[in-house]
This record gives sequence, structure tokens and C-alpha cells, in this order.
Amino acid sequence: MSRSGWKTAGLIAGVGCLSIIGVIVGGVIIAAMYARATIRNLGDPTPQSVERRIVLPPAPVPESAKGQNGTSAAARTAPLRVRLELQEGTFTIRPGQPGTDIHVQGRYAPGLFELTESHSSDPSGAREARVRFKSKISGWQRFFASIGSNGDDGPELTVTLPRGTPIDLTLQLTMGKSEIDLGGLTLSEVDLNASMGEHRIDFREPVVETMRELRLNTSMGNVVIDHLGNARAETISGHGSMGNVTANLAGAWTPGSSTDLRFEQSMGDLTVRVPSNVRVDADVRSNQGEEKRQQPTLKQPDDPNAPTLRLRVNSSMGNARVVQD
Repeated sequence: MSRSGWKTAGLIAGVGCLSIIGVIVGGVIIAAMYARATIRNLGDPTPQSVERRIVLPPAPVPESAKGQNGTSAAARTAPLRVRLELQEGTFTIRPGQPGTDIHVQGRYAPGLFELTESHSSDPSGAREARVRFKSKISGWQRFFASIGSNGDDGPELTVTLPRGTPIDLTLQLTMGKSEIDLGGLTLSEVDLNASMGEHRIDFREPVVETMRELRLNTSMGNVVIDHLGNARAETISGHGSMGNVTANLAGAWTPGSSTDLRFEQSMGDLTVRVPSNVRVDADVRSNQGEEKRQQPTLKQPDDPNAPTLRLRVNSSMGNARVVQD
């Protein structure tokens, strides 16, 4: 090919590359304009302060408890089922004052997100309060609409749960960051699901009564669970995938108690931190193509009334370790 032919080919290639870049840039600009127009049609995209009181369904008084004092009636009432579904934001959950309702406060854009609540009850005494926070727009619309903005207008919410109210708690956290403290609450069961974000769950003080079961499900994120001993759960189970989990078993385990703990992790790291004042029966297994069993060396306490933890850990395509503090 002659020199002029190479110049012509290079010119054509250059024009083609510039055309492709122009099409891409133009497409992004059009998509951003469309996304912002869609958001404007939904409502005000400016973050606003919000404070809402979620009134709890009243507890029915069983026939056998009528005429007795309030304490006897409360003792016969089924726990309130509380379901919190929180997506795409920064969330704080903490204990509140006894005898109050659920409170939600913070900031978010009403044109982009919605906060809803619902209640239900039946003659058997089962009651449920549900709080849901989610985006009104799709992920791609939110991405293109954020082009050129500073990104500091993300939603922030604080949810306060009442002390003294028996609760079965289901907590679902997705695509965000959360700081959760469930210490001091009266919890019968807890089902916690955390994915796609940075989440920290803590029991900074012991729960009021023994919890039947604590279930943890995590995926695609980093999760830290602190002071699990303060949860006072009879059984604890954790299932994680595609992320890192750290579980700290410190806390006020009931003397002489026996608790079953099982953690399973795939495609990520799992660290279980064990305090020195509990007796631990640990079985750690790792499957990296072939199963390997480990028996971590843990110093056992001399106290014959020390709590006993039966710890079972299974991991695959990742690392699992048990560390004594």
C-alpha cells in the first residue's frame, strides 16, 4: 500500500474512533437528560427532613388475663412482629424509650424515595408492623441522573424501636450502610438479612429476655457483628456469601448456659472472635476442593459454671478462622 493509502486508512480509522466516542458521549448525555426528566416527573428531588411516628397495633388482652394487672396480661401476649425493609441509604437502628412507638427520622428526597408503613392483626393475637424504605427509580436512572452532581444527597434515616415491647424482628438491609444496636430490647427472634454494603450489628447491652433464635444472612458486602453474647440467644446461625464477616462473641453470656452457634461462609473471609471466659467446643471445616478439618487451640476457663458455646464453622472458596481474645 502506498503512503497516501496508509494516510487515508489512518484518517478513516481516526474518524471512526471519534464517531464512536461521540456516539457514546451523546448517548450518556441523552440518558442523563432522560433520567433527570423522569425524576422531575416523580416529584421534588431535593432532600427534605422527615419525622414519622409508626403507631404500634394494640395488644389484645386474652380472656384469661382480663381483670388481672397489666403485667400478667402482657406476659400472655404474643410478641409483635416488626419487619423493617431498608434499601439504598445510610441507616441507623437503635433502642428507644419504653412504652413508645417506632420512630423514623432523617432526610431523603421524596421524589426519589418512598417511606411506607402497614399494620395487621388477627383474632389470635398476632400483630405485625411493617416499615419499608425504597427507591422509586431504577438503578440505571439513578446512576445517569447523578452525573455531574456531588453525590452528597443520599438518604439518611434513623429508626428507633421501643424498649419493653416483646418483638420478633425481621430486618432487611440492601445496598447501603447501616449501624444497628439491638441491645436492651425485648427480642424473641431476630432474622437479619444484610447485603451489598457496609453493615455493623451490635448488642451494646444485654437483651431483656432469652432469645430463641438469631439468624444472620449476609451477601456481597462487609458485615461486623459485635457482642453476640449480649443477644442471649439459644441458637445462632449465620450464612454468608461473596463478602467478609467478622463475628465477635463477647458479651454477657448467661452463666451455666449452653448455646449452639453455626456459621457458614462461601467466597469470602469469616473471622469468629471468642472471649476467654467461655468454654468453647469448636469444629472448623474448610472445603477448598477437598474438606479439611481444623481444631483451633483455645484456652478453656477454670470456672465450672462458665457458659458453653458449641461452635461449628464451615467455609468454601474463602478463609475461616477462630481467634481467642
